[in-house]
Amino acid sequence: MGTVEKLYDLSMVEMISGGDKSFITKMIQLFIDTMPQNVSELKASLQQQNWEMLGKHAHKMKSTIDSMGISSLKEDIRTIESSGKNKTNLEAVPGLVDKTAGILDQCIQQLKNDYAL
Repeated sequence: MGTVEKLYDLSMVEMISGGDKSFITKMIQLFIDTMPQNVSELKASLQQQNWEMLGKHAHKMKSTIDSMGISSLKEDIRTIESSGKNKTNLEAVPGLVDKTAGILDQCIQQLKNDYAL
């Protein structure tokens, strides 16, 4: 059985922490605790076609996705943000939001398993 590809890379978190394991664990727990709500807000904004709020929610999620090294979403979250803010490329947004939600959910499960949280 092959190893599962990690959807995250904690290099940045580890660098910021200076090797402090409790800090790293706190950052992971914060991600696990807050990201589901962020995804819910993103989905709600999409459902309501509130493009401005969609862009704001994507913006709020962007730095967390970057710092957690979720490279598969780096471009997508920026596309969602700019599409919402500029009301452009809106036909692509539902698929991107679904992809983002799915990857973040998988990422949370991986982190819970990898760090026994």
